[in-house]
Amino acid sequence: MIIREYDQDADFDAIRACLIELQDFERRIDPRKPAGDAIATAYFSDALSQCAECQGRIFVADEKGEIAGYATVLAKVRSGSLDDGNLEYAYLADLVVRAAYQGRGIGRALMAKAETFARDEGANWLRVCALAENQGARRLYRTAGFSELYVDFEKNLAARTSDANLTP
Repeated sequence: MIIREYDQDADFDAIRACLIELQDFERRIDPRKPAGDAIATAYFSDALSQCAECQGRIFVADEKGEIAGYATVLAKVRSGSLDDGNLEYAYLADLVVRAAYQGRGIGRALMAKAETFARDEGANWLRVCALAENQGARRLYRTAGFSELYVDFEKNLAARTSDANLTP
């Protein structure tokens, strides 16, 4: 397996398939998310725009000519928030390993490439976000040295009070 930069002519369809798989997996966790095939093309177009804007790159895991997964890393992102000093950091926007290739160290290899790229671009911090219920992603990030920085909480306001989980 090799990690290489995304090739627009050769890799688009495979990246689209990765995105659909990830989105549909996340949709099982949060059914409010749209279906993968409904957003994959537009999502990836947006990712390419973000790469241009934030000195980003897309790296693919190539397993004998098949794309096993990919990572999008943005090297120069500004928090835009005054209360954290408008911090600049790198952001691992996507890390996808197709189900058929999981458990082979591909996610770690993609993450290592993203970290090296971000460091080479001058970043001191690398951030990533995962759904709280995506235990596999959370485990991967923790074992790779990431720690929780922010924790988002959400409450369903449409649910009746008697239906809501009111555990203190």
